Amino acid sequence: LGPAVRKVRLSSASALECCAGEGEIGFVLALRCPEMAAVKPMELARLYRQTLRTAGTFADYNFRCYFQRRAREDFRDFAGRQRRGEVDETAAKAFFEHSRENMEMLKRQGALSAMYGAAPPRTKR
Repeated sequence: LGPAVRKVRLSSASALECCAGEGEIGFVLALRCPEMAAVKPMELARLYRQTLRTAGTFADYNFRCYFQRRAREDFRDFAGRQRRGEVDETAAKAFFEHSRENMEMLKRQGALSAMYGAAPPRTKR
């Protein structure tokens, strides 16, 4: 972290930095100007978890893995840009709104996937 970045406890919920490891993404709070955060990091972390949970509702393995991977990539990319200071307040709000719309779309498509799931092929050997 640069000299202008300060770490904050998770309970204060003032900023966001992404720590990408094996498997899940862990969110650590840090930002150059925590008082001016456009989107609360706790809201962003909640949206991330909800998106992963919603993507897990797809019946098809390939769709489920694809949407989970896309969610991880999108949030990692945003957190990386935010850590480097490339994200302003309007961009953070736009990302949050876009991610929420994607999650709503995943909910609708996941419900359709559950209703019209493909049965495994019935072949005899």
